Amino acid sequence: MESEKNPDQLDYKTLLANAKQALKLEYHKSTALASQLQAVKTQLQQVQAENKTLRESAYEDVIKHFEARTQAAEALAVKTEVRQRFLEANGCNDDQSFDTLWDSIKNKIQILDGEVRIVAQNGTPQFTLTGSRITLRDFIQSLKQDPISGKFFLN
Repeated sequence: MESEKNPDQLDYKTLLANAKQALKLEYHKSTALASQLQAVKTQLQQVQAENKTLRESAYEDVIKHFEARTQAAEALAVKTEVRQRFLEANGCNDDQSFDTLWDSIKNKIQILDGEVRIVAQNGTPQFTLTGSRITLRDFIQSLKQDPISGKFFLN
């Protein structure tokens, strides 16, 4: 009777085989889900990196925009102040010649840290004989003495 199998034993072997098959199926599902989860994590990291880059780049663009606006406003303020000094030195006459004069002298005027500086062609600050920096008023007066820029002044 050994050749006859006990129905309980058969059920046990069938249950065991079915359980092994179910475990294999669950393992494959788990592996597939783990793989999908890893792919999603990788995509998330890429998106986060792109967002960070975009935020930084947008932040830098905003800073550059406002720096450019600030520089433009400072340049306009300096040009206006130079025009005022020019008109004072010129007896408030001949405002039309200022733009031509401005084109020839604007490279000699710099704004560094909100301070107006008169510089030489090589970019070094210019000083008076007493060792102090040349003021805008002194610079305009020196332009009157210059043979080329002196032509723009009436006196």
